[in-house]
Amino acid sequence: MRASPPQLLLLTLASLAALNSSPTSAAAPNLSNFLGSSTSIPAYERILSQPVFQVTTPWGSPYMLFEKYKDEEKAIEMESGNSGNDDGDMDKFSRVQQKDDMQDTRPISLYFMDEHDARALADEMKQMKHMKNSDLRITCSSLGKAVRSASNLGRGLPTGQGIDDKTGKLLTMDDGGSLRHKIVPSKRELFYAARCAGRERVGCFGDSPNEDADLLLQPQDVIEANKMQARRASKKNTSRRMQKARQLEKEGLVESPEDRLRREYAHMEGQVGLPVFYSEGLMKKPPALRRIFQGAKSAWATSTLTPLYFSYEDLMRDWSTMRERSNNKNKIPEKPQVEVFNMLDVVTSIDKDQWRAERRSELVREQKGFVGKIPILHNLINTGNKNASKKSGLEKVVFVPSSLGIEAKERISAAGSMKTRLRPMRAWGKNA
Repeated sequence: MRASPPQLLLLTLASLAALNSSPTSAAAPNLSNFLGSSTSIPAYERILSQPVFQVTTPWGSPYMLFEKYKDEEKAIEMESGNSGNDDGDMDKFSRVQQKDDMQDTRPISLYFMDEHDARALADEMKQMKHMKNSDLRITCSSLGKAVRSASNLGRGLPTGQGIDDKTGKLLTMDDGGSLRHKIVPSKRELFYAARCAGRERVGCFGDSPNEDADLLLQPQDVIEANKMQARRASKKNTSRRMQKARQLEKEGLVESPEDRLRREYAHMEGQVGLPVFYSEGLMKKPPALRRIFQGAKSAWATSTLTPLYFSYEDLMRDWSTMRERSNNKNKIPEKPQVEVFNMLDVVTSIDKDQWRAERRSELVREQKGFVGKIPILHNLINTGNKNASKKSGLEKVVFVPSSLGIEAKERISAAGSMKTRLRPMRAWGKNA
């Protein structure tokens, strides 16, 4: 019996799965590398492969830190009109009695992009008297979980504590009923980002790239003091940049790219972002089966992906590999021009772009009426303006996780929690 082309395709996939599922294989086969595209998944699921790290107990519960609720933040909220609201953000933060005076604080949990930063915090906590005998662990989770947790502001997320039996309400933040989460970017990657084009997107507003890079080499208290000073001056600087832009427009002059970035990302002055790195010329090759059935030339024209790297060193290594394998090695520069973006800006832009595409397809189906409700007929009948579905380029973006983070994740997984819970063993032999 002769197999049809669809059957041949299934046989090919089955043979690939059989090869990859051999006893010596370390991981299960991932057929998504051979078929389709990873850009069809939602934006916030594309970052699931990037690991983040927490300082936790042996059972995975994060240790809480107490962050000062600064006077400047309260002043900003009062200017926004939240001071008269009893249920506003002012009442959502914890207040902890300190020995010297009353300080407004809020408990937080930190997700670290770099394992070394998480271990530095664990070492610092170990130096406290009441933490010397504590079993601190570094626990790994996904960046998608960290983003979902950190996006809940105000009272934060519930911690799993039981509801008060008398009132029927969740325990307060001081009592451990809820917890706020924050993501801490890697100091290593911020150091590289300070020297890249577009450094203003991640909060580097120094007079020169070297000034921002030197600041990130300083201790954490020095960095925070500098950032606090920048936040206090951000409002005045924003007003000055806007006046300068209007004046240049009146005179018919063009604003420099650096000034335009500083004006557009004025909200990042005194803040820090999550850097991802991009270099023009680096592309992710199409899936293997697509190159076979569609043709290499056509597949490269329609199915190439734009990688954004969480690690600057990974980008440089891939650039060197691409240059060595290229036939026109002499025409490719030895060092690429690297541009940095804020990961959260990219992810939200992809999410908006996917929503627009989905909404356009819904409108097209509504225009077709009954035919649009039948998928087969809807795909056969093409109506509407093709220019309306013009691609933005965001649909080709994929995120490349940090190799150092992947190695740390594998190392933590191999070590295990060392807190195995065994069931009670049944008596046997003479003891039965």
